Amino acid sequence: MDSLWVIALAYPLIIAVLFYFAFLRPVQQEQKKQRQQLQSLRVGDEVLTQSGFIAVIKDVRIPEEAGPTVVILDLGGIEVRAVASAIVQRLHPAEEKAGEAAKQGQTLEARG
Repeated sequence: MDSLWVIALAYPLIIAVLFYFAFLRPVQQEQKKQRQQLQSLRVGDEVLTQSGFIAVIKDVRIPEEAGPTVVILDLGGIEVRAVASAIVQRLHPAEEKAGEAAKQGQTLEARG
């Protein structure tokens, strides 16, 4: 009779643990990754926004008080203000972009 109580109490606990590992933990890990990416944004990074625009970060404005971080994006001649959470992912960091340009310049010089 006592084993039935143990089983009756263990069953919902097992379901809760499975729910956590199947649904909640992956979402929390993705949110943590997104926060880390937002904190590591730098001027010159090429980013993809939620609306599908590919832009280069011109400025990052972090408010002194509580509030959203605002980024100024360059969409190829058009500057737009956006909330940092609208950025989905960083496509190319600023350092890699400068390095790629230097490599392309060297290969063009070698060909010419």
